[in-house]
Amino acid sequence: MHMHVKFWIVALLAASVMWTSNPSKAEGQISDMGMVLAGGIEDAEKIAGAYFSPYANAFAGNLNAGWYNTANTHRLLGFDVTLSLNVAVVPDHAKTFELDELGDLTGNVSGGSTAPTVATEFDGNRPSLHYFDNTVSYELPNGTGLGYIPSPTFHLGVGVPFDTDIIVRYMPDVKVGRSGNMQLWGVGIKHSVKQWIPFLRRVPVLNVSVMAGYTNFSNTAGLDFHPADIQAEDLTTANVIFDDQKLDFTVNSYTANLIASADIPFLTFYGGVGVNHGSSRLKMFGHYPTPELDDNNNLVVTDESATKDPVNIKMGDEGNGLQPRLNAGFKFKLAILHFHLDYIYSEYSIASAGVSISFR
Repeated sequence: MHMHVKFWIVALLAASVMWTSNPSKAEGQISDMGMVLAGGIEDAEKIAGAYFSPYANAFAGNLNAGWYNTANTHRLLGFDVTLSLNVAVVPDHAKTFELDELGDLTGNVSGGSTAPTVATEFDGNRPSLHYFDNTVSYELPNGTGLGYIPSPTFHLGVGVPFDTDIIVRYMPDVKVGRSGNMQLWGVGIKHSVKQWIPFLRRVPVLNVSVMAGYTNFSNTAGLDFHPADIQAEDLTTANVIFDDQKLDFTVNSYTANLIASADIPFLTFYGGVGVNHGSSRLKMFGHYPTPELDDNNNLVVTDESATKDPVNIKMGDEGNGLQPRLNAGFKFKLAILHFHLDYIYSEYSIASAGVSISFR
């Protein structure tokens, strides 16, 4: 039996990390990713985590971009409002994953071990998994072919004493179409070190600062996944309620940088060196149907096979620690209106462009 499961956990996850990308390109492959539940929750966690990890990493990298476009700090109560569009590029090594590196799978694998992640697209056949003595089988889903993730950031920076800026990011809890409720907040600080170094104080156009920032993104939504979606008969009792399903997706991103800039009339050239760290977690709450075979080899869902709170996936670079980054860019200043363009070189490199209103 070839299972095509309409499993909206993956559609929601993709919307979380690609809500500014091209949904029409991604929709088919993403919805097909739900097929993995036919083999049980344990395999689904491993495969879904490996499949979506590049987009989770790219999205976390985007949240670490757009924090600064100069090393100069504001005067007391000076401020800027900045909107940036960041585009993270998925590296080649993250465009495939190896099934034999995921640990023991309960299903049997055929067609090789190398599978596409969501960020690439295979022209030929992909590995297949087989369960229940080949009664249930599926080919692993193809990727979207989109090797990049765009997303915006928006912040307010305000000057406080001691040549320091406090930077705040915030998006209230809002409902975004089928993607559920999304919320974002972040806080950063930028402090001038030029004031502490005598010879730098004598260079009027040069500014040197240190900065650090943290961003939290969360997405919560209800799900609707029933036995009929996997072509299984529902034999559950009133003890199992499939209407209590909820998904929670969170991303935490950290960055710290030493930045320098040359600030002259009309132009600013800036660069930085620092580190990134990003991590994400996907959780599912409620009851979910997972199938089993009855004595007549029919696919059924029972109280015993149904699973409660089944998924808790870590994604991102928790295992890799801090990632180094280099940044360079320039800003064009037209009175209080500023336009910037920069590039961050890291494991997931990011191009960023934006506009700000600044009162220094």
